[in-house]
Amino acid sequence: MPTVKTALHSTIELLSDKEARQIMRLVELLKEKKRGSLTLRQLAVDMAFQIPSEKIRPFRTVQPVRGKGIPASRLLIGDRR
Repeated sequence: MPTVKTALHSTIELLSDKEARQIMRLVELLKEKKRGSLTLRQLAVDMAFQIPSEKIRPFRTVQPVRGKGIPASRLLIGDRR
């Protein structure tokens, strides 16, 4: 089983120069994190990272279904006892 550093070296060999530069920028940002907090705003200034706007929601809002009878979670707990 390769060490983490060996696996990282193997992965780096497969990257293009552009991808390697992006990874280096991320590493620099992570090193800076020790001095302060790494935020999405700090990543957003780098063109390598695309931060979605706050208006975009990852999931659409749904309404819960109202069912009749005993909830399935309660039945499951009863079966396991």
